Amino acid sequence: MRLIEIIGEKGVIPRLRATDRDEALLEIVDHMVENGHVPAEQREEILMALLKREALGATSIGNSVAIPHVKTNLVNNFVGSIGISRDGIRFAAGEPLVHIVILFLSPERAVSGHLRLLAHIGGILNHDGYVRLLRDAQGRAEIVDLIRDAERMIFGEDPGDPNERGDDSGTPVLA
Repeated sequence: MRLIEIIGEKGVIPRLRATDRDEALLEIVDHMVENGHVPAEQREEILMALLKREALGATSIGNSVAIPHVKTNLVNNFVGSIGISRDGIRFAAGEPLVHIVILFLSPERAVSGHLRLLAHIGGILNHDGYVRLLRDAQGRAEIVDLIRDAERMIFGEDPGDPNERGDDSGTPVLA
């Protein structure tokens, strides 16, 4: 499972306006509702589930990154969004500001997939240089390209990338 498949281009928020954790969660969940990734009638329940998860322990992981996540029966498939904050978000008292927030929801039954995705995201965002590139990205397309590039390095070709095509031998070739 690739992060880009869960987020998609619509799931990218190039400039979060939020200044604290709760505002950030609300802004991202509202973005997911606006883009049809979660039903509007589940907005409050999803937000409450995320806030309850944060009450157990902040999902900021260091390196200016937070990964709010929850397993819930409110979704049937993995769904997510990434938001970039230029000024930083106060995610937890006494911790450095967060500039990259990747929020995802997992079906309640998908325990191993949830953990694999969490580890995958943490692995990608554990590199200072990559985090800096994401923070400095100028728009949605650049952020999507950066995520695809990171996942290409981990998994190889991205069959969903419109910039990759196969030749007659079936071997992917960059366009």
